[in-house]
Amino acid sequence: MDNKTRIKILELSFNIMESLLLSKDFKDKDELMAAAKKGVDISNRDEKMPLTLKMAYAEAYSKLDSLSWEEILEIKDIISE
Repeated sequence: MDNKTRIKILELSFNIMESLLLSKDFKDKDELMAAAKKGVDISNRDEKMPLTLKMAYAEAYSKLDSLSWEEILEIKDIISE
């Protein structure tokens, strides 16, 4: 994968994370990860969705999974302002 594509996937993954975090007040990380997993699953089933977007959903899931609930709440506070 070239750098331009990798950067595009990273940018899209941040947009997906932001949209997800602002979409609902999740009660805990498990609830958030279930919603993120649903996004990955839906994107993977959509044959018309570009591969870069499918990869961005997977990247967003991976990034969220690597964070603690406290870190996720901090990020949400920052992007909510």
